[in-house]
Amino acid sequence: MTVAELFALLDAVMPGKAFKGLAPAGTPEPYVVYSRPWEQPDNTLCGYAYREEVHYQIDSYAKTSAEAVANLKAVKAALRASPDPPNVENEQDLYETDTRLHRSMMTITTATEGV
Repeated sequence: MTVAELFALLDAVMPGKAFKGLAPAGTPEPYVVYSRPWEQPDNTLCGYAYREEVHYQIDSYAKTSAEAVANLKAVKAALRASPDPPNVENEQDLYETDTRLHRSMMTITTATEGV
């Protein structure tokens, strides 16, 4: 799954409410933010496998915990319905004291064709 494919999926679940890296200042809740914290090559005993293992973090922000969790569950359902569903890992619920928003997050792992 490429960044563009992930954005398209998130935007379909939350139209106009999906942002890469950081939501613009003043964005009304709820919204989702995604990032690519790391990517690494897939290797075999014969060397590079021409695939990259890509990890994305998806964060759902809302005024209530229930809404943040529900939005992330909708994202997870869309990911699982995609043609090549990623692995879902590390789900967490947090409260951001500086923004006073509830955050529900998960990490997903997928693969893309390498160069």
